[in-house]
Amino acid sequence: MIALSCSSLLATLVLTPANSTVELRVLQPFDYHGVRITGGIFRRQLDQAVEDYLRIPNDDLLLGFRKRAGLPAPGHELGGWYSDDVFHVFGQLLSGFARMYAATGEPNCKAKADALLDGWTKCIEKDGYFYYSRKPNAPHYIYDKMVGGLVDMAVYCGRQDALASLARITGWAEKNLDRSNRYAYGQTEWYTLSENLYRAYLVTGDERYKRFAKVWEYTPYWRQYAVGKSIFDKRPDGSQTGRYHAYSHVNNLGGAALAYRVNGDRWYLDTIEKAYAFLQSDECFATGGFGPDEALVPKEQLPRMLESTTSTFETQCGTWAVFKLCKNLIALTGDAKYGDWIEKVAYNGIAATIPMTADGRVFYYSDYNPFGASKVNIDTGWTCCTGTRPMAIADVCDVAYFRAPDGLNVNLFVPSKVTCSVGGSQVDVTQATHFPDSGSTTFTISAANPVTFTMRLRNAGWFAGPVSATVNGAPITLKSDGKHWLGVRRKWANGDRLTVKLPMGFRSIPLVGTSSNPTAIAVGPVVLAFRSGDSPLNRIDLDHLAANFIPSPGEPLTYRLKGDSNVLARPFYAYKADEPYYLYLDKTAVGRIPYRRLKTQGPWKSSGTLWYCNVPGSWCEGTFQGRSVTLLGFLFDDAGRAEVKIDGRPVQTIDQYGPGRDIPRDWTFNGLSPGPHTIRITILPDKSEKSKDRYINVAGLQLHS
Repeated sequence: MIALSCSSLLATLVLTPANSTVELRVLQPFDYHGVRITGGIFRRQLDQAVEDYLRIPNDDLLLGFRKRAGLPAPGHELGGWYSDDVFHVFGQLLSGFARMYAATGEPNCKAKADALLDGWTKCIEKDGYFYYSRKPNAPHYIYDKMVGGLVDMAVYCGRQDALASLARITGWAEKNLDRSNRYAYGQTEWYTLSENLYRAYLVTGDERYKRFAKVWEYTPYWRQYAVGKSIFDKRPDGSQTGRYHAYSHVNNLGGAALAYRVNGDRWYLDTIEKAYAFLQSDECFATGGFGPDEALVPKEQLPRMLESTTSTFETQCGTWAVFKLCKNLIALTGDAKYGDWIEKVAYNGIAATIPMTADGRVFYYSDYNPFGASKVNIDTGWTCCTGTRPMAIADVCDVAYFRAPDGLNVNLFVPSKVTCSVGGSQVDVTQATHFPDSGSTTFTISAANPVTFTMRLRNAGWFAGPVSATVNGAPITLKSDGKHWLGVRRKWANGDRLTVKLPMGFRSIPLVGTSSNPTAIAVGPVVLAFRSGDSPLNRIDLDHLAANFIPSPGEPLTYRLKGDSNVLARPFYAYKADEPYYLYLDKTAVGRIPYRRLKTQGPWKSSGTLWYCNVPGSWCEGTFQGRSVTLLGFLFDDAGRAEVKIDGRPVQTIDQYGPGRDIPRDWTFNGLSPGPHTIRITILPDKSEKSKDRYINVAGLQLHS
């Protein structure tokens, strides 16, 4: 793998001020230049994304643009959100290809990005109209992503002509985008526009982008963080809010970060620092994910939402928002503590992603439901997360290292190579590691002549003890700088090797706002998920975690539960599509068989919390052990009747009709013989005369000791 220096051809443009703006960052991201991820789980994910996205036909991606412009339009409809022009992702795909090219040097990514840019540019109308169709959904969102895509094409692919197209579409946007700026209005996500417009200003120096960015600043929302108010207090417009759209209300904080870089007003930095603190204390799961059902809510609501949804974290978009926010915070404050959130969502979000399907369906939601979960791709193609996926995995490259005035700061422990200039000398640093499979990493220095500089590593919050280090086998002391970095300054010679032991240990991480239940278990930054017949919490001593687990030979970070070898704990990222697991462990889930582990015959559908069906003869079946079982369900005003059989013998006809909706109801069957049993629920043709239909629902089984 060739490491590109900061003076490489890729560095045609960089996101440093092209104007009189004072540089406020105390640490500098590499902006992809000179960094390569060379192996490990993130390289595999990046290579998979490159393969998945390169296979999308260019003509299919350009079809609607060409039709709208009256040009020849070969190709086929992609379907899903793409064909419907819903939160259209073309701009994000441009960004994705540009960033994947910058992260890998893969020429096919640049060739595809160039071809798409050329084809799309021909479809811009005289007045600057640029959308896929005449009726775009969320025009603010789509414009924002096009701004980002065009800036990225200029910065990472050297396409300065993209900036001319940016000026044209901005002319249309200045005249036509609605500026009512409704508070928390997620249908267009207008409040995310300022970030990419400020980026455009930094690249071009054109004041129009600075002025237009100012129009879209989300001042009422940001001010609540800056002055220390709860965002769940009465809204600035006088109305009350119980929730916010999660991803976009983290993503828009990038606008505050860029506003600080451009304008220099301290309150912008206060905003993102305090927003980070709030999100960590009140909104984040052990994985670093946030936003069940895509909502930021008061933390008191999180336990109920965790168990009522399968849509716990908007994985691709959420990870992208975290990367950007924390990258800015590290750069602007110099504090490595923000890197912990990057690392959490990197391993438990991006690394846990299952491959995209050919029809554009991606791993949109991570599921942490304590009653059992599995990984699935969303059932709709070409959603927002399809657009964000390549951007997020490519950005691992840009959050791994930071330039310091006196050396190099290491944020992620990943196989990689970085080339930079130190004291006028070019230095290559190669990081070799099997982390997190093992707790150590080694850095090898390549330099033509000895050079003095400081090497720093993030002092991770999960470190289970003191960090030890050697240079060329001799022990050294890494010194803390007060900003969560551990460093050593010395004269480095060609071939010098710095080896660092990263102390990992088991941790129990309760859900925010709770004392111990529900809880997740992690080793270092990696959250474990459990393969088990039911939630294993009652078999785990949370006060002595390490004593519970026996390493599984030949399987890194994989453990058998002492006393029950059928329970397997391994990283959440190791689970494949449709494999059942428990990530959050909850006392109320002990002995519960979740509905998704029950077999069905007929057109049963999942609501996220139960199976439901209204076709007579269709059945749902599960196996269990013991002398007693409870069938869990709900009463509805459109429910019917079902026959319950255990081991093939009818035991009861149940009626799920009730004068309302979502009324909890269970049916218990006692007096069974010890051993295994099978319960089957079959929909009957008859129903209550009062019922509107004959739906039957099954929410799971509860076992009794």
